[in-house]
Amino acid sequence: MQVSKNPVVPVNDIVIPTDAVLRRLGYPSRTTELTGEIVPLFEAMVERAPALIEAKGVYRIFNIAVRNEDRIDLVGTDFPIESRQVVRMLRAADRVVLFMVTIGPLLENEVKRLFDADQMAEAVILDAIGSETADAVADRFHREELRLLAQEANMNITPRFSPGYGDWPVSVQGAFMEACGGASIGISVNTSSLMTPRKSVSAVIGWEKSKTNG
Repeated sequence: MQVSKNPVVPVNDIVIPTDAVLRRLGYPSRTTELTGEIVPLFEAMVERAPALIEAKGVYRIFNIAVRNEDRIDLVGTDFPIESRQVVRMLRAADRVVLFMVTIGPLLENEVKRLFDADQMAEAVILDAIGSETADAVADRFHREELRLLAQEANMNITPRFSPGYGDWPVSVQGAFMEACGGASIGISVNTSSLMTPRKSVSAVIGWEKSKTNG
């Protein structure tokens, strides 16, 4: 029996991860000073970005039907996890959680508008903000929303693992989206296995029985 349906969860009060954005833009440390005309452009994009972000996530929790060294079959879906690395991460898991988050299409639409208007610096900065913010939303959804749910069940969470990393091919993205219910937050996957909106993240984690609670 599948443990949960796919509730849509808004992710509010997102803080732009400016240090991570600066690193993505080639400023490798917190102490690196921005100079010249980049300063007002960066500040303007950081100020504009929150109005372009509609962060939300969706998840489904599954029991494990069959587990071997390179595959996990889940109860309630025909989507298998076929990756030795993911199976190792989930070796002690009692349940498996598929989740997806997105910051929505508004920011990337604005990035396109800026590129089309030949405002290249602004577009590059805003695109970097979108990428790092999407990852921050995924981390917050993982470490806060899903952790709290796990704690209610006396369980701990594992790290997360996304399609396209290690030995888990990005080609599973479409089937992952169907199993997780990503369409409910506006995510689609094209024939090249790329998500729309682009500033979206998909990942799997495990729930493990808490050692302190038996």
